[in-house]
Amino acid sequence: MTPPATSAWLMAGYALALVAVAWGFDLMARRTSMRAAQWRTGNFSYHADHDAWLCPEDHWLWPTSFDPANRVMRYRAKPAVCNACPVKATCTTSDHGREITREVDPWPYSEAGQFHRGIACTVAGLALVMVLAMIIGQHGTGDLVVLGVTALIVIAAGVPLARHLWANPANAPDHLPHRSSEQELTAMTVDRFATKWGGFTERKEDR
Repeated sequence: MTPPATSAWLMAGYALALVAVAWGFDLMARRTSMRAAQWRTGNFSYHADHDAWLCPEDHWLWPTSFDPANRVMRYRAKPAVCNACPVKATCTTSDHGREITREVDPWPYSEAGQFHRGIACTVAGLALVMVLAMIIGQHGTGDLVVLGVTALIVIAAGVPLARHLWANPANAPDHLPHRSSEQELTAMTVDRFATKWGGFTERKEDR
């Protein structure tokens, strides 16, 4: 068996580096999405057993509707409770109660997850294409072994990334009205962007 050429080793290393970049990008996107979700909900805590959010003042936000286009559940506090809350000014300017949205699809099934997962799959796919192209051009036994093993590793690492792109969970809640953002605005006659993200403002002692 002829020993592998330097070019074969370099291609193998480059392909594996691309796979590592794909996984790193996916992990970074996942963490960024989690931090963004925590920033939007602030000190509110979600209770899966009740399918409701609990605000820092111990008031509940109950599900009101489901947006099938954006795949999010909407939760809203009772207006009478919010309007009488002593910290309302630091939470929302809406007279219809504080609203919070929650994605019903976990990562990577959410819209943002599939977008970033698609980019990661593209990078991993590029690595595989480059290796296969070099296999066609290389005829040495050692080169074929190195590139063949590399191709198998790339495929094994890429399959877990790609399989979620075709498997979307069917978990749309049927017990709530399905409304788009525009329909929700019409139904509630309230500006959804009146909410102050995070549910808190900076206190003087925290500065």
